[in-house]
Amino acid sequence: MRLLRILIGGIFLLGLSGCAVKECKPEIGKALPGTNTAVVGVFLDKTGVPKETVKEVVVHPGQNVLYAGPDEFKIVFKNRKTPNRVVSNSSKGGVVLIKIPVDIFERKEFVDEYQKNKSLIFDYSIWVNGKEYDPPIRVIPTDAS
Repeated sequence: MRLLRILIGGIFLLGLSGCAVKECKPEIGKALPGTNTAVVGVFLDKTGVPKETVKEVVVHPGQNVLYAGPDEFKIVFKNRKTPNRVVSNSSKGGVVLIKIPVDIFERKEFVDEYQKNKSLIFDYSIWVNGKEYDPPIRVIPTDAS
């Protein structure tokens, strides 16, 4: 686990330093090639407000979203609507892992939204040091990528 944190942290820092120089930000965070995990960096801007390394996270059922950032931060889902049935997800060692259930589109609380929109949107906030940033997670069918 420690090796995984070091590896993810190294990749995150390399990517972040490259983007800081170029002011780049990928449009969509998706699962890394050959994996079922989308890695999202969490950092603080000059004013201390949390930000992500991507503008939007798009995943499929059965995939994961791994947030790597400050030692202490939280991913808090809004309106009690969560993919993992946990509203407030606190980091452990600078990492939060959100698992998207394989059967998410069949869950009774999401059936109507999925049938209407062909995707699910989960609004959440990233909380660090009492400051908030609120991007969404979009879950789409595997055949829609």
